[in-house]
Amino acid sequence: MNQYAILVADTLGAEGLEILEGAGAVTVRTGMDEATLRDAMRGFDALVVRSATRVTAAALEGADRLALIGRAGIGVDNIDVDAATERGIVVMNTPQAGATTTAEHAIALLVAMARHVPAADAALKAGRWDKKQFTGVELTGKTFGVVGLGNIGRIVADRGRGLGMEVIAYDPFVTQERAPEGVRMVALDELCAAADFVSIHVPLLDETRHLFDRARIGRMKQGARLVHAARGGIVDDEALADALESGHLAGAALDVFEVEPLPADHRLRRLQNVVLTPHIGASSAEAQRSVSLDMARQVVLALTQGVVLNGVNVPRVSPSEAAALGPYLALARQLAALLLALHEGPLESIRVSLQGGIVERSPHPLTVAALTGALAGRTTTPVTPVNVERIAREMGIRVHTEAASMKRDFTHLIRVEAVVAGTRHHVIGTVLGHRHGRLIEVDGRPVDAIPEAPLLVTQHRDAPGVLGAIGTALGAMGVNVDRMQLGEPTGPGAPALGIWNLDRALAPDELDAIRGLDVLVDIVQVR
Repeated sequence: MNQYAILVADTLGAEGLEILEGAGAVTVRTGMDEATLRDAMRGFDALVVRSATRVTAAALEGADRLALIGRAGIGVDNIDVDAATERGIVVMNTPQAGATTTAEHAIALLVAMARHVPAADAALKAGRWDKKQFTGVELTGKTFGVVGLGNIGRIVADRGRGLGMEVIAYDPFVTQERAPEGVRMVALDELCAAADFVSIHVPLLDETRHLFDRARIGRMKQGARLVHAARGGIVDDEALADALESGHLAGAALDVFEVEPLPADHRLRRLQNVVLTPHIGASSAEAQRSVSLDMARQVVLALTQGVVLNGVNVPRVSPSEAAALGPYLALARQLAALLLALHEGPLESIRVSLQGGIVERSPHPLTVAALTGALAGRTTTPVTPVNVERIAREMGIRVHTEAASMKRDFTHLIRVEAVVAGTRHHVIGTVLGHRHGRLIEVDGRPVDAIPEAPLLVTQHRDAPGVLGAIGTALGAMGVNVDRMQLGEPTGPGAPALGIWNLDRALAPDELDAIRGLDVLVDIVQVR
């Protein structure tokens, strides 16, 4: 039976839809306005969009159980991320999927603008042979300014070097030491003053809206040319049109605009020194397939394992990190959920200790994962990686993360320690074979168990026939024991520890029936 309900509000490739259908019931409904989307979202766990659907705060009022929004593509300006965050809804995108295609389109715009390719093509098809009218400029030896060195900007910079250009770049988050080979980092105004060609590759944020306003365009080199294939709104289109009409800029090539579709009477459509394309930067067959597959896989991973890749409003984990880190994120959440299920009472503090390079490099995502497991079910507010740190602060829970050496026999370990009702408890786990999470210690008692719910944790008499009695009772209920592991008693007369992985969770009356066995000291179900 399908476990999750997934709403796809924009066109997604057939292969992506097939992946989503493996995790839940998929409903495809495109072309919705704000009110229709608000009504349509009720009862869905995940929403997948591209750039056409606008997910506003008003639309999110209908999100009664929505856990995540997947943006198949890079920009998330069509999603009210703040409103989603307030509701604890994860927002994720696919920044790598269309990077190469978008970068190649920027280079295509660059070359087409420099050599007047679209105008020459139109003239020839109209019957004219105007060779002198379309004299262009060479790219070799020119200074190429790249604004933003993210996934796309780095590819554009590399292609610019391949064309024999001198590449300079501006990015407030990239130092010269971290810059691509052969790229010189400069301040934005220095880039504008020096570059013969400028290409923009930053996201649309409050701080980047009209980054290229009238003043900054005025500081660009006389006769420079601008390429813009990022997001509409980063460039002031009216100021750009003025600079092109006045001759301050020799040309521009644009794929994105402040208003899309670009109005039929917009000045940019009439200018001869402008190359225009209708926001097709990511529109290649390869990119469309890649973005569909990446988004579908990310949604399934988030829903089924709680691992969020490319989160916009949660600690970011990239797909390249996920192969190694993903199993540890799941382990951190499972360990914390198990620990808190075993001990009743108010949670006062939680400490996450990490051993080994893989986990020590990602303390924040692992701590958020552990908090999510610990607090799930302990508050009336749905707990997600988006809101869990805020919830912990509001509940007065102290949170600490540290790198620590714990056991030499293991390369990587996660230790989750919690103070519950004044008493300190801990569990330790690791990942075997880069995939399989293992619980290896509970309050100092060594075990070897899989911490995946549903499971039972029993404290039972250490005597012959006890395990058989518990197994027989479960079998009579039609419950299969997938795996069972023992923890030795802490001393003479103390109970043994049993961890039972079941094929399904027990109903309350079934759990009560097992609890009534005289061989049991205590039993807890982890769902």
